[in-house]
Amino acid sequence: MKVRLWGVRGTTPTPERANARYGGNTSCVEVRLDNDTLIILDCGSGLRALGKSLMREFGDRTVQAHIFLTHFHWDHIQGIPFFLPLYRKGNTFLFHSPLRRGSELQQIIEGVMGKPYFPVDMSAMGAKRHFLDLEEGLVNINGAVISSAPLHHPQGCAGYRIEADGRVFVLATDTEPRSPLHDRAVRDLAQDADLLLYDSQYTPDQLEWEKKGWGHSSWQEGVRIAQERGVKRLVLFHHDPDSDDAFVDSLVAQAREEFPNTMGAAEGLEFHLNTGEATEVGRSQGAGLRAQRRYRMELPVRLIWEDPRGETKEAAGVARNISSSGIYFVGPDDLRLTPNIKLELLIPHEITHHGDLLVRLDATAVRYESLEETTADGQPRLGVAARLDTPLGPSPTKKEKSS
Repeated sequence: MKVRLWGVRGTTPTPERANARYGGNTSCVEVRLDNDTLIILDCGSGLRALGKSLMREFGDRTVQAHIFLTHFHWDHIQGIPFFLPLYRKGNTFLFHSPLRRGSELQQIIEGVMGKPYFPVDMSAMGAKRHFLDLEEGLVNINGAVISSAPLHHPQGCAGYRIEADGRVFVLATDTEPRSPLHDRAVRDLAQDADLLLYDSQYTPDQLEWEKKGWGHSSWQEGVRIAQERGVKRLVLFHHDPDSDDAFVDSLVAQAREEFPNTMGAAEGLEFHLNTGEATEVGRSQGAGLRAQRRYRMELPVRLIWEDPRGETKEAAGVARNISSSGIYFVGPDDLRLTPNIKLELLIPHEITHHGDLLVRLDATAVRYESLEETTADGQPRLGVAARLDTPLGPSPTKKEKSS
């Protein structure tokens, strides 16, 4: 089973440069089973890019997908009018929701394109559309066992658990803690999940005061659930419109102090649940512009960090690319245990022409990638994308090249 993120933002799209790394599109998640069954969770603005990708992938072949909606707030349905596969004859889409019966679900979905909200209605769409009742309990779709549970959110919301190909994926977005019924439901969904996407829109302080009752959660509650229910990987999801990349980085860093295998949801991230890998297969335009300012290289780097017991560890690594604000490097798999890493990067005289330069940097890991390569003693190696907390500038240490 593969899970790809197309929209990770909450409330409203945010096409802003400061949000480009994580992305500004609203909720949309693609799930592919090993037998190529296509499942789509939520239809926020990220659905548009997914639709374009499906058109390229399938070409003249027909597309069939099951669409599961968590609820009907704008940020979870606003991509429907812009989903190109819905306009092509021969395609088939089956809409599911436990919150509304089939006929009422149809009225809600078709109402997105009703007057005066859109210039054409759903009669312009050539694909077959079916609106199905999703009763309590389990539903089996081509080998995937899918269950839902009620979440604590204004006007209701559903969380989903997908068990397929020997793995478990859970989406629990738009939920607020401290309702005993719903707290128990989301924990039951998350039990032993390989991957949990969890609503982390607010900070714990916001959740306690000004955002109480708004129907969202925090990284802290996500960590509690992950720890209590044996979750293997936690992904913070449904970022607030006012949380830029740096702020989301800070939330991820706080979560990793308590649950190291935590990531921030980013558009283009694809999780291969059978191997445990997380890879970046697409970028938003803004993130692409940012990537162009990176410099590719292959330089040795000394990595220094503390393990959960507070013991200092050191290892040799390789820096692969760097920018003024970030770095990508390869090191031992033990780096998963902490987000805070010190780097000593040696830039040789052949590049500087002014002697070897030793640059010392503080970095915070924001993304991990399992690699096939191993160390000399056969240990697995890890790719790490990190934010530079020490600005990249003149080296604090200069080692002159001997004549």
